[in-house]
Amino acid sequence: MLAGMTDFIPFRRLARISGPTRHRIAQDERGAAIVEMALVLPLLLALLIGVLVYGQYFLLAHSVQQAANDGARAAIVGIDPADRNAVATRAVGRSLQTVRGAHSVAVSETAQSITVAVTFTAAEDSFLRSALVPSPTNVIRSRATFELPVD
Repeated sequence: MLAGMTDFIPFRRLARISGPTRHRIAQDERGAAIVEMALVLPLLLALLIGVLVYGQYFLLAHSVQQAANDGARAAIVGIDPADRNAVATRAVGRSLQTVRGAHSVAVSETAQSITVAVTFTAAEDSFLRSALVPSPTNVIRSRATFELPVD
């Protein structure tokens, strides 16, 4: 078994060296591993935090877009502009109730369509407000437009 392991070059070199010199070389290689880890670990941590920050951003952006879609879809059934605004605001609120942060809803309509615009601001303790990696903005805007039914 030792003969198979000595085919690997560092083990072959250590197999020829004996005594205290062999022990010192092994310690030097362990020290090199610690130095390599100290150089690579900050980069890996920054990469991990970046994945978390952008993952949360894409999750929030998708949630805000879905909330705008829900609001516009619900607003279609409103009788008048005030009713449509109230229905859209309630639908967006229901859609974003599990997401921490503040949101505002703006409803505009033409003769043919209703547009719901949602502006979402991430919570203060969100990953999006992290200073460890460059992150996207903490304000997410989205809009959805649906056509009004033709009589």
